Amino acid sequence: MPNKPFRLNVFWPNILDEMSSREAAKQGWYAALFAGGMTIIGVIAQYTEINSLIDVGIICLIGYGCLKMSRIAAISGLVYTLGNGVFKYITHSTFGLMPLLAIFFVNAVRGTFKFNKIIKRRKRI
Repeated sequence: MPNKPFRLNVFWPNILDEMSSREAAKQGWYAALFAGGMTIIGVIAQYTEINSLIDVGIICLIGYGCLKMSRIAAISGLVYTLGNGVFKYITHSTFGLMPLLAIFFVNAVRGTFKFNKIIKRRKRI
């Protein structure tokens, strides 16, 4: 039976090998799709300004970078999410879903760093 990652622990998955690190990094992709999708819905429903589509483009590029195992994209997603959450708290006195998205981007950071560590170790051997 193939070595499948433990999927029950979504908030802090065990990252042991290349496959589990890819699964953890995909959480950044999922968080970016969710954040971008909710922003698009907000623009369509006219809850937010049309300028928010720039945010959608940025967050989707960050999510794609996480999917491609980019450490810079994962860190950017975490910083962007935390910055957005702080801004939202200052303007609206609420964090919204920022803590959940931040956890997913933290897992993406963990996954991308572990993946690159595994790849470097494999090249040395």
